[in-house]
Amino acid sequence: MKLSVSSLNFSFPTKKVLRDVSFSAHSGEVFGIVGPNGSGKTTLLRCLRLVLSPQGGAITLDGEDVTVWDRSRIARVFGVVPQSTTLTFPFSVFDVVMMGRIPHLGRFQREGAHDISIVRESMRLTSIDHLFERPISQLSGGELQRVIIARALAQEPRVLLLDEPTSQLDINHQFEVMKLVRSLAVEHNMVVIIISHNLNLSLRYCDRLLLLKDGGVHSCGASEEVLTPDNIRDVYGVEAQLDYNKCIGAHQLTLIDAIEKD
Repeated sequence: MKLSVSSLNFSFPTKKVLRDVSFSAHSGEVFGIVGPNGSGKTTLLRCLRLVLSPQGGAITLDGEDVTVWDRSRIARVFGVVPQSTTLTFPFSVFDVVMMGRIPHLGRFQREGAHDISIVRESMRLTSIDHLFERPISQLSGGELQRVIIARALAQEPRVLLLDEPTSQLDINHQFEVMKLVRSLAVEHNMVVIIISHNLNLSLRYCDRLLLLKDGGVHSCGASEEVLTPDNIRDVYGVEAQLDYNKCIGAHQLTLIDAIEKD
């Protein structure tokens, strides 16, 4: 399965945000989107699931134009893990994950045995089945993030979009979530696209990266070929060193210092 984006453009009334963005992401891999604040990362993700309507370019899934799909079909195919989640009512974990089945239910239709089975499997995959009846107000940050991922999985998506899923987590939960994301891509053959500000996590867990600068594609390719010292200097204004770390079996960046501007 292949998600392709070609010459995508998007502008707000007073600002052009995305300029001729093109890339492709394949099932079985984790595709990361990185770049400084304001480079267009979240806007790009919103365009992919058509919360925002692109003003030029194409988005296809296995050659089919997704921009003509209705909202219901988009919700069944694209699972989303947002940057932040606010749930004020003390729903149980099971109730929140069951919300992922809404796109598959008709108006006034209640969930059935099939829906419950999918919800239970989504909870098993994210290792939260033991939290079945726990109110979400009693969860840790890492547990809540797994619940939100399980909710997205309950949609049975073909494409999973994650917007900075580790940004509010402590270190051990960051690793847990990234390992989970990688297993979903590899073992369940999903197209997984993730936005991250953590460059070293991106190097370790993403197969390929798209590096944005000022709304355009600066570079795209294998993670270690994108996050080079030259590219880091050009896009982030920071001196960096890239080395292969044998302990983790991946490349690792050492950020040295910000470049002084004249």
